[in-house]
Amino acid sequence: MTTYRIEFGHLGDTRPVPDLTLTCDDPTAFARAVTEHAIPYLRPVLTEMGRPEMADCIFQMNRKRTAGQFLWLDLAAGRGARFCGARLTTL
Repeated sequence: MTTYRIEFGHLGDTRPVPDLTLTCDDPTAFARAVTEHAIPYLRPVLTEMGRPEMADCIFQMNRKRTAGQFLWLDLAAGRGARFCGARLTTL
């Protein structure tokens, strides 16, 4: 099992999501755990920004698992956004 430290970036003028340490090797379980951790912190900021729908998002990361970001998609409207980047480091 690999242990990662996830440092979340800015959303607007704040860094609303506290850093997270997570031990996991399954990419799907990893993304779910990061999303479950972050959404309670992201939701109020996104609501204040007038974009509450973006709290219905997923976390995606690069192949090397060194960086990630949240992804919101509205397939019906053909819209999407990437936000709140994160740095991932192994411990």
